[in-house]
Amino acid sequence: MPQTKSLMTVFLMASASAFAEPIPVPNFSFESPPVERNEKNPFGALPFLDDWDETAVGLGDEDDQNTGVFLNTDSPAPDHVTNSHLDRLAFISSLIGNDLRQELVTFFEPGRSYTFTVGVATSFTFPVGATEELEIALFYFDGGVEQVIASNTISGSAVNTTSLVDVTVATPVVELTDEWANQPIGVLIRPLPTDPDDSAGEGFWDADFVRLERSQAAPAISTWGLVTATMLMVATGAMFVHRRSRFAASG
Repeated sequence: MPQTKSLMTVFLMASASAFAEPIPVPNFSFESPPVERNEKNPFGALPFLDDWDETAVGLGDEDDQNTGVFLNTDSPAPDHVTNSHLDRLAFISSLIGNDLRQELVTFFEPGRSYTFTVGVATSFTFPVGATEELEIALFYFDGGVEQVIASNTISGSAVNTTSLVDVTVATPVVELTDEWANQPIGVLIRPLPTDPDDSAGEGFWDADFVRLERSQAAPAISTWGLVTATMLMVATGAMFVHRRSRFAASG
């Protein structure tokens, strides 16, 4: 009964799509703290962020200036980021050791997979090198040691100064036996630690609009859903048999 199978497939697909859901990430758009551009602060930047843990390393007195938040310029300024989420973005030095991270109150649940997305650009004033790479990752802590579960990178040659490019990474479905099962979710943005070009720290990455989503690879169908699907299959099958009987009788 092809029609019955098609209807059942549609039902299962609709059930699966209903299980995708966003996970809140505090200060996901880097709008806090507020910052203004003025004579004392011509770049409209602050070297810290609310809710995010920062590792800022540099040379000498630059140690506390390598991560933070800045105010987007207005159009038609040449350094205006056209698709920023709101008014502010984060900046991260491309020097290895700088990073932004959060450990969330949400856990890696068995039976679900997780997708992490960040909009990425490069500074207009201090652009990163073409071969430098930025990594975004999902991680957990094991005895206080960061353990990356899944990561993805983007190179300086793949970004620009005026529009954000989405970079996405996804985990496999969490298994009960995985060490990160039921552990707090960690999100991480940093220069790729193994990239030799980043040891020079040529410029700054811009980041915005952090998104985290969880889905269920094989969503459980409720008893009521199974009953509904079964009734639909039976009714469709009965209609099919009735039509064949009428066709045979008229022949």
